[in-house]
Amino acid sequence: MENHGALVGWTHQDLGNRVLLCVESVRTPEDAKNHSPDVTRVLMTKKQAAVLGDFLLGLSGESRPDRGDRGMLKRLFG
Repeated sequence: MENHGALVGWTHQDLGNRVLLCVESVRTPEDAKNHSPDVTRVLMTKKQAAVLGDFLLGLSGESRPDRGDRGMLKRLFG
């Protein structure tokens, strides 16, 4: 089954070593006005989630946040 539409939201549930990703999309502006999204649920491993996230970051032209070598104050206060 092929389904397509505009992304309007998503949620996730951490299931230990897996992630349940719920993607909400609408096909028409009327669906958006009526708050009637299609919901697709995808169960994946955390490794698959990381690969997907890395792919989307690369596609968008954004880069991963640099988390390396942060001091204690920077970790606490940003």
